[in-house]
Amino acid sequence: MTGSGRAPSSIASSLWRRLFPPRPPLVLQATATDCGAACLARILAHAGRPTSVAECQDRLGVTRDGVRPRMFVDAARELGLRAKVFSTDLEHLGQIRLPAIAHWNFNHFVVIEQWSPKGAELFDPVVGRRHVSAQEFSKGFTGVVLTFEPGPEFMTGGPLPSPWSTFLRPLLGNRAVKGLALQVLAASLLLQVLGLAVPLMTQVLVDHVLPLRGFSMMALLGVGMVAVTLSQAVTGYLRNVLLVSLKGRFDEHLLLGMLGHLLRLPFRFFMQRTSGDLLARLSSAGMIREVLTNQTLTTVLDGSLMVTYLAILSFQAPLFGAVVFGLGVLQLMLVLMTAGRMRELLNRGLTTEAEFQSFTVQAFKGMALVKASAAEELTLRFWSSLFHRQLDASLERGHLTAFINALLNALRTFAPLALLWLGAIQVLDGKMGLGTMLALNAIAAAVLTPLAQLVTTGQQLHLAGAHISRILDVLEAEPEPQPVTTRPTPRLRGHIHLENVGFRYGRGSAPVLSGLSFTIEPGQKVAVVGRSGCGKSTLGSLLLGLLEPTEGRILYDGLPLRELDVRQVRAQFGVVMQEPLLFSGSLRENVSLNAPGIALGQVEEALRLAALEQEVQRMPMRHETWIGEGGAGLSGGQRQRLALARALASRPTLLLLDEATSHLDTATEAQVDANLGIMSCTRIIIAHRLSTVRSADLILVLDQGRLVEQGTHDTLMKRNGLYAALARGQAADATPTPPREARGETDLAQEPGARA
Repeated sequence: MTGSGRAPSSIASSLWRRLFPPRPPLVLQATATDCGAACLARILAHAGRPTSVAECQDRLGVTRDGVRPRMFVDAARELGLRAKVFSTDLEHLGQIRLPAIAHWNFNHFVVIEQWSPKGAELFDPVVGRRHVSAQEFSKGFTGVVLTFEPGPEFMTGGPLPSPWSTFLRPLLGNRAVKGLALQVLAASLLLQVLGLAVPLMTQVLVDHVLPLRGFSMMALLGVGMVAVTLSQAVTGYLRNVLLVSLKGRFDEHLLLGMLGHLLRLPFRFFMQRTSGDLLARLSSAGMIREVLTNQTLTTVLDGSLMVTYLAILSFQAPLFGAVVFGLGVLQLMLVLMTAGRMRELLNRGLTTEAEFQSFTVQAFKGMALVKASAAEELTLRFWSSLFHRQLDASLERGHLTAFINALLNALRTFAPLALLWLGAIQVLDGKMGLGTMLALNAIAAAVLTPLAQLVTTGQQLHLAGAHISRILDVLEAEPEPQPVTTRPTPRLRGHIHLENVGFRYGRGSAPVLSGLSFTIEPGQKVAVVGRSGCGKSTLGSLLLGLLEPTEGRILYDGLPLRELDVRQVRAQFGVVMQEPLLFSGSLRENVSLNAPGIALGQVEEALRLAALEQEVQRMPMRHETWIGEGGAGLSGGQRQRLALARALASRPTLLLLDEATSHLDTATEAQVDANLGIMSCTRIIIAHRLSTVRSADLILVLDQGRLVEQGTHDTLMKRNGLYAALARGQAADATPTPPREARGETDLAQEPGARA
């Protein structure tokens, strides 16, 4: 069939696109360094190739320092886009091809989607789409713009998988969750069927019993009403019990699964995220559970039954059906027209909430510094700023929600009144019996009530999508790589060999370590020294498998680390980091953390080796002495020695100490070193204070990420290189200041009127 007329479906789809123009999927940054990747994903979505932020991170080679414009150009070339970098001003911005990426506030990237002299529509990777005035734009814009144009090699792609499908697929694959969900649906279905008894009994009573004065039917109707009421009560109770069980299963599957997945993620994941942000993402899981279990399951059933009731209503009274359908469409359009704005406001609120929680955690952890620096007012001021940003987003969303709810409530109030008015006219015209009218109104109520719930739930599900996107950032992160072989990791002897090992945080970043090659024999005491920032701690992270070398390989007892189970390798290490982490609990619990169930004698032996047992014996509760979070109540030296005792309690084959004795006096440090000397494990000591490494069998000297010297203390001092220079510098700093009397000076404390 041909003709110039357009099909109704084509006209409808065109009208829909005008009312609700398609927008690229909202993909926000997960960390502070992801803004460039999120902007590139937005550009690709505009060009017809929706892409995840994770893929754009890999393309850009995002590092802990973020991205540079040149990295955008290289990534765009790989993707088939032609990218250009401009330096421009506001007067010439209208000549730039949009959408374009703009450098913002010298520390951020945004996408300019629309521009006029009055203002701009921006995509901000932190909060989503937002409008800024020309004045606000001029304050944030640095003048650097990147434009993108599809080249001949550019390939479009299909839509990204829905966050909901990605999230629900494993959840529904759980047999326990799926079984409970089906039981809840069955109970809800029975409740809906029982709910039909009310309009049916109303019609029978009004149209048949009352006109005929059928007293004999009243007893039967009374029994039926009691039976229906009891059935509804029992079924409702069972459904609520099933819902409680479903929530428990949901929490077990999602929250415990999420925590387990977090523990399997690589260390670099946590380097890029704050603890407050991760806590906020965990709290999102509780919100999603409430939406899914409290409303969604029953609303799905209510929605299907609503269609059935609407069909019955339309068949019995087409006018009633048309009015109900029209009111439903109005409610749906209202929600759809405001859904995007609601989602953006929620994203802004979640982002500011995560920032608020992160700062709160940091403030509580650093309360000693806050108090010691008299920084309470500054802390409160910053806290207040974050709180008000969060409050502003919450209030703006609350005002929009209040407006939407007011309109929805008006429609819901108008609907039964309109139907009652129409029904009364039908009865007065003799076209409908009173009982039929009451029954139809009851059925209409059975449509309108779940319709209102359906609209509300749809709104909440749309908002829950923002929470799901935040959770998927965790759940879709790649866990630590598994070994390429299935053989178990043997008990290590402590032999370590590095072959031309190098490391950098990303493709576009400078190497942190490069060309490291050395061998550590079993039982050796090896020291790693060098200036601050030379890569000592990074080397320690590589040895533990917390970071993977970007060049070369690390071998343990001749076996490549990437072929071993890195967790089993770490289990044979005793580790004390620069800032030892202690947990709230007893001294004994902290020592036995890595070796639960060890005897008290082993705890005492570990404390003795760490030169802490005598001090513990002088404490009133000895090994059961309670310490606060982070070791509150202990000195810096005691915290370090307690962490060392914990590392020794598992009797490790290898011991890695990263500035582990920096808070100890020289006598205690010498005692600890002597105690460790009787152990047969390989010791790797990362130290800044060179007096602690004089007795090392091998000293590795790093400078700007390279191994510049290695040997014993005496050998390196004779070589008169970097190590000797560092040693002489520290010796000069440690030279005691002669008494003032020896320099011919007068002690001010002895002069009259001086302050003592």
